[in-house]
Amino acid sequence: MYPTDGPDDVIEHGDRGNRPAWWPGWAGQRTVTLAAVTLVVGLTAGYLGGHLQGRAPQPLRAAGATAAPSSPQNLAPALGATGNRCAVQRGTSLQLGVEVANQSDQAVAVGGFRAVLPIGGLRARAVSVGTCGALPAGAPTSVTLPAGATEWLTITFDVLVPCPQPYPVQFVVSYTAAGKMTTAQLDEFPDLGQVAYNKCPTAQ
Repeated sequence: MYPTDGPDDVIEHGDRGNRPAWWPGWAGQRTVTLAAVTLVVGLTAGYLGGHLQGRAPQPLRAAGATAAPSSPQNLAPALGATGNRCAVQRGTSLQLGVEVANQSDQAVAVGGFRAVLPIGGLRARAVSVGTCGALPAGAPTSVTLPAGATEWLTITFDVLVPCPQPYPVQFVVSYTAAGKMTTAQLDEFPDLGQVAYNKCPTAQ
């Protein structure tokens, strides 16, 4: 018969008798450790969140992007078309003119102008300052316009087709304003449909 009780029935490790009654076991120690870690993480996240939230948000900007500086190119051009046009046919030649105005508060010097023919149909022969049909011989091709003044710029063309109505004609004018040379493109004739020409079936 083996004895049912005695000093050797229970085996313990460590000095349990020296621990206070409230000292937790292994499970309790793990719970306390996790709670301490969670508290530290929460405090750290709260500090970082408040620190970042206190910063003013910065707008996003593409790399290398800079603010566009103001320049005279962003302003209205000194020379522009008034919308008035003229046209005179002489045989197989056609004279076209546009009226321009100095839109600035100082003088503008027109140094020259020429025609741009996107799809052909005509050939420029002469340029002059003055209205259509009233050009003296040897008319000048440059003029200085005081502030607010207007003037006519006229180009004479040889017509290379039976009817020029479908063809566009653009005036390109070079002028100097405030000491700076500038070029203006005037698209006053997107086509010649409103120009009377006697070889066209119908003149609009």
